[in-house]
Amino acid sequence: VVLNSIIKAMVPLLHIALLVLFVIIIYAIIGLELFMGKMHKTCYNQEGIIAEEDPSPCALETGHGRQCQNGTVCRPGWDGPKHGITNFDNFAFAMLTVFQCITMEGWTDVLYWAAFLLN
Repeated sequence: VVLNSIIKAMVPLLHIALLVLFVIIIYAIIGLELFMGKMHKTCYNQEGIIAEEDPSPCALETGHGRQCQNGTVCRPGWDGPKHGITNFDNFAFAMLTVFQCITMEGWTDVLYWAAFLLN
């Protein structure tokens, strides 16, 4: 009886899982369009070393995002947040970043990093 009930519940659970996967795919595509390649710029000092202990993405001088302080310059070349895992550079990482936001584990970090990039 219990096993039969579990098997009957699998079909609706599969439908819910497919719906969640569809939502993750849609938001990953949106993230790819908006933020592809933009999470790899951070502030560097004059010697070409990352200027911050905990680096965050920055916007170029012409943008309206996060600006570098104290004579540092926003340049590309950084791996990105969370050692390059949190980004929207390809579909797999975009889905992983959206999943991170859905699980609400570190979603505020992704929110602030995305806000730093807007220009």
